[in-house]
Amino acid sequence: MAQPEVPSPEGDAEERRLIDRSASGDQEAFRQLVLRYHRLVINVAFRALGELSLAEDVAQDVFIKVHKALPTYRHDRPFKHWLHRVAANAVTDALRRRRPVVSLDGMEQPPASAVPDPQDVAARHDLQRAVRHAIANLPPHYRDTIALQAFGELSYDEIARALDIPLGTVMSRLNGAKRLLRERLGDLVRSSDDEVEANTA
Repeated sequence: MAQPEVPSPEGDAEERRLIDRSASGDQEAFRQLVLRYHRLVINVAFRALGELSLAEDVAQDVFIKVHKALPTYRHDRPFKHWLHRVAANAVTDALRRRRPVVSLDGMEQPPASAVPDPQDVAARHDLQRAVRHAIANLPPHYRDTIALQAFGELSYDEIARALDIPLGTVMSRLNGAKRLLRERLGDLVRSSDDEVEANTA
């Protein structure tokens, strides 16, 4: 099991300095902050949207939102978790704005040597599109929680810190979200609950 990240005190101090200067209008400090976290945001968006150009658009939107919201950021929660929440919200907004038409395979990579059956590929793509579209249309408290898990790959503990809610609430919301997804997806997943779990675990 991977060990949790433990940022150095120096790294914490540098990040805090960049955040405070960015919040005060220092454009160079904000540029450094963007460079530091651009890859993380792109990865979250790409997992959700499956296309780099769309992920880039969402990343741009995320950093515009971050720039505007930085003066309200509180240092008592990790900046990375706060950023994950902004990114997950932007992703679900993007999913609601456009009906997904691309393969959303960001979550799973097929074996390089496999020769997939076209019918299996089409069925998997249909399911992935349906799951992600359904996530985007969940009630906000469910949507934000499951988006952090499915797209941001955060642990239960990290989601609790990002949303500032108890761990038990995270687990309850994830269970509720997955139950709603199964209900809304109906026949598409009735014979394949494992697929939904794979796309939302």
